Amino acid sequence: MLYIDMSDDEDYFKDPVIPEALSVYLQKAPQFQGQELLYFYHPMGPVVILGHYQDVYHEVNFPYLREHQIGLVRRNPGGGAVFVDPEDLTFVYIDTAQKVKTPKFSHYIQPILAALHEVGIDAKQTGRNDLTYQGKKFSGMAFAQIEDRVLYGGTLMFDVDTATANAVLTPSKSKLADKGIKSVRSRVTNLKPYIKQAGFTRDDLQRLILKHVRALNPDLQMRHLTTAEWNAIKELVRTKLGTHQWIYGSGLTDYYIDAYFHGVGSFGLGFNVRDNQLADVKIHGDLISMNQATADQLEKRLTGQPVNRDTLQDTLVAAGLDNLLAAGASEEIAGKVVEAVTSHDN
Repeated sequence: MLYIDMSDDEDYFKDPVIPEALSVYLQKAPQFQGQELLYFYHPMGPVVILGHYQDVYHEVNFPYLREHQIGLVRRNPGGGAVFVDPEDLTFVYIDTAQKVKTPKFSHYIQPILAALHEVGIDAKQTGRNDLTYQGKKFSGMAFAQIEDRVLYGGTLMFDVDTATANAVLTPSKSKLADKGIKSVRSRVTNLKPYIKQAGFTRDDLQRLILKHVRALNPDLQMRHLTTAEWNAIKELVRTKLGTHQWIYGSGLTDYYIDAYFHGVGSFGLGFNVRDNQLADVKIHGDLISMNQATADQLEKRLTGQPVNRDTLQDTLVAAGLDNLLAAGASEEIAGKVVEAVTSHDN
């Protein structure tokens, strides 16, 4: 394993898009191919990070975001929107694997759980990708694959401003209802209040996790990124991950529906209607299991389909949506699409 030390590179992270470009660069850079990588970082200011497929306009309170000068970025992996600030610690593993159908989060979080157990926090992995303590979430993990390189990453809420997180994030009401909660704030927790060691900091947590990583990987080596590598990362920011098109998408549609499927995630659909047919279809959601090829194929299948419940349901079943989400998902989504158009027209 190769540990990439970012401790001397904090100036780069003043740009909130840098972490998203960094992960993509490290997955694709030829000099790192075949190596298992690990790195940590923390943001230099408050930031909302959107998942790959999420509709920004349904996830973020824009007036609050702008008033409080909170950054907005979109990551390459799927998953849900998160709020982070300088008291968050993010960890990222990059490894080699063939096409992954079911992400293996549990393998990569063992050093993190071991570190937390050492400071008296009996943390657990719950659901598909959450880390929780006493029933509250302090970390959500993301997954992304680029060719044969896989990324597993997660945020660790050490002492994050949960009041701001609750104000700026606007998740699907169906998702919150499924989890039996009323707000983001009531669902999440910080780690710091539960650590009994006086003066224990976010950096101490990083060092402790790294100690447990070393115990599992005695051949661990370390290096820093070069100036040339950082310049390549900044170029990714300029040409893709920092662009308006990447962060905001192609724009609003007249219709948007979503549904939450327990243990899987939210599935959203944005679309317009022309001549009683779906147009400009865009897949959204916090689905980790969906890749870009699947989303593109589903958008193409739905485009041009009539606004008819049975036809839409048949199209979604043929596309494998019930297998991707849950039994009956195609029927539910088709019904919501027809209901949205009918309500709008009336």
